[in-house]
Amino acid sequence: MASIDNIRDLEFFQLVAELGSFTDAAAAARVSQPTVSQAVKRLERRLGATLIERRRFGAGGEATLTPAGLALIRHTATILDEINRLPDEIARAGRAGSPADGDPAVAYSVGLPPIISAYLLGDETIDALARTLSGELDGEVTVQSVGSRRLLDAIERHTVDFGAVAAVESSPSFGVARTFRIASFPFGLAYAKTGAAATALAGRMTFDLSDGKAMKGMRFVTLSDDFVHSKAAGAFIRSRIDPTDIIEVADVGTMKSIIASGIAVGLMASVAVEGDGRIAFMPVTGATLPTFDVYVFDDTSSHPDARRRRDGADAFLDVIGRRLAG
Repeated sequence: MASIDNIRDLEFFQLVAELGSFTDAAAAARVSQPTVSQAVKRLERRLGATLIERRRFGAGGEATLTPAGLALIRHTATILDEINRLPDEIARAGRAGSPADGDPAVAYSVGLPPIISAYLLGDETIDALARTLSGELDGEVTVQSVGSRRLLDAIERHTVDFGAVAAVESSPSFGVARTFRIASFPFGLAYAKTGAAATALAGRMTFDLSDGKAMKGMRFVTLSDDFVHSKAAGAFIRSRIDPTDIIEVADVGTMKSIIASGIAVGLMASVAVEGDGRIAFMPVTGATLPTFDVYVFDDTSSHPDARRRRDGADAFLDVIGRRLAG
């Protein structure tokens, strides 16, 4: 059975997971970066699994959780929380009183944008996810299937407990919610596999967005401001394409249908068209576009009954961890 010798190693691991950087974690803990790196390596040796995918390029030494890391972080917060509670629990030892019977069931609100739900859940529907979580928890589960821009607002207002969200900023703000980046995807040109666009793009390995001749005559479809896709790609499209050649839609399904029909092309994150046999994806050059970063978040600490709600966040992370590992 694997054992962990040093609780401090778990604390360093949690910092790396939350900040997405060994450098930032070391600064936050006021220790050297090698100290943090060695702590994570000790955990990986003890548990026999790679917990963090290390990227050796870019400022800050970016780090992304692996499926094993996501499984561990689900338990790390609970372990550290229990340890922090020990002094109070010991001080109350011997006192009368236990949790009241008949407490009402918790109502959980889960946030999951359409693009991310397709990536994380595969063929499983959002309703099926709600039923799965309801079966594991003592409470009712509702799922908000809205764009990440709206979901970020909900996180700021503390009207959603946990879920997954996308961001395109290098340092997105999630208020007081705990967040862990689990994946990053590039933006590229999405177009129908058959039709005029496929013919025009035949033989190309990449599409140059600075090539005005290649762009001329193309119609583009983009999403409304509820989606981070709009922030990442919409502004670029509107700065380069005649407004009469732009179609704006309110949901991902409609955007993909328009692309698949050959009516227009679009700039989309690769994850949005993954597994869609109707749509091809081509890397782009000639413009600096951000990555589509996927985070899981847990805002249960903002609730008065945070300890009970944490069970829901743990169950959600468990479902997501199984999906990524599969």
